[in-house]
Amino acid sequence: MLTIRQAIKELLQEEALSALEISQRLSLPEKEVLEHLTHLAKAPGAGCRFHLHPAVCKNCGFIFKKRIRLTTPSRCPRCRGESIRRPRFQITAK
Repeated sequence: MLTIRQAIKELLQEEALSALEISQRLSLPEKEVLEHLTHLAKAPGAGCRFHLHPAVCKNCGFIFKKRIRLTTPSRCPRCRGESIRRPRFQITAK
């Protein structure tokens, strides 16, 4: 039996997923998934690296490169649009 964090880690080793996709696959609240992701970002495990694929504005294509928070931004600083693709997370071997 895997812990929640181990289950999230296994999912992220297979493919890049957003917090919403993880919460849907594991039937957990998104807020709880984000707490586990925060921990995995700091300590992904021996021989592993945590990757954050940044959020992107769907209107103008602005990439939130400097954003370190794992949550989805509410609006784009360039065009003020609220249609934003969620950040995706992935764990790979070093």
